[in-house]
Amino acid sequence: MRKQIVISVLAGGLFFVIAFLRPACYEAETVFFVPLTLLEKQIEQNGIGFGSPIEVDAHLELLNSQSLKSALMSRHGADFSLEISKTRNGAVQVIAQAGDPKVAADIANGAVHAADSIKQRMLRQNVGMSFDVIQGRTSSLTKEEQVLREGLDSLRLEAQTDSLALVALVFRKERQYGSVVVELTKNERKLEDLKEYLYAPAPASYVISEALETPKRSGIPAWGVGLLFGIVVFLFQRAVSSGILVSKPN
Repeated sequence: MRKQIVISVLAGGLFFVIAFLRPACYEAETVFFVPLTLLEKQIEQNGIGFGSPIEVDAHLELLNSQSLKSALMSRHGADFSLEISKTRNGAVQVIAQAGDPKVAADIANGAVHAADSIKQRMLRQNVGMSFDVIQGRTSSLTKEEQVLREGLDSLRLEAQTDSLALVALVFRKERQYGSVVVELTKNERKLEDLKEYLYAPAPASYVISEALETPKRSGIPAWGVGLLFGIVVFLFQRAVSSGILVSKPN
């Protein structure tokens, strides 16, 4: 028994030293709610509203993307790990682990800001494409409206002194002109809205628990590792001495 205790203590001490000399690892955590993606929807709800489950899943994809990891690596190096998960209440949890407590907190908070920044770029790109399409259509409608207006002016003058056939043609052209004007007006309003969305910031994440620097190391402490392995070695020796792990001959 005494020999077993001594071996267990030595084994525990050995694993304590190994665990004590392992690289330090610190953990930082932040929790936030994903906002509504579109500013238009945010305005409709008076600035209040969380993202739908689809928007939350899309945001999780952004947080797990290589673009976000590359952005963090360019600032903090590659010696860190990031764990992303969704809470049961629909919030998003970001846990960062690094060899320095401040770096771990900066990475966790930086991941939230980086995801918002990537989403902002994506939205501006999509809005910019829509703006180009609407602008092209508006330019085409403007030219069409001008041609129809000039043609209508000529037809109206001719209809004053000519047959009823011209009057009917004027009527058809006026309806066509009216349709073009209505569509042109809608497109011009849409362009004004897109201009605002093109430069307006996207709604930022609602951070409810910001990551803070903590001096406490993550994982099992060195004394806990030593104690655990010491107990395991002791139990293993007792099992061997009692014949539990020795196979009986047939």
